Amino acid sequence: MGMFREAGPQEMDIVKEMAESLGSAGLRLEEILEKTNAALVHVQQLLDRVRVESIGSFEPDFAVINESIRGYNALVDKAQNALDWVLIQREACGFRTHRNVHYYYPIPAKIKLLKP
Repeated sequence: MGMFREAGPQEMDIVKEMAESLGSAGLRLEEILEKTNAALVHVQQLLDRVRVESIGSFEPDFAVINESIRGYNALVDKAQNALDWVLIQREACGFRTHRNVHYYYPIPAKIKLLKP
């Protein structure tokens, strides 16, 4: 019996399920990262508005801004969790190095809440 042999139907089904599972985990991570990036843009717009309008008598609504920051930070946590699952799926599929995963799926940093 040689090192290479033809895979049977059960082995093919297992490999197919593993590939589908890894693909699903990657798609889920991509969707969460899209939401996270959209939330980041929204938070940055609010922060830019505070910087521009704080010169006058404008009083920013810190509660609204901090709520947006909390929502963004929650999405960052969710994205990190999804990335962890992708790495677990990769390990289960036999991949042992994950150097490129962080390059293709960068998790943005959290933002600190504003103090009134």
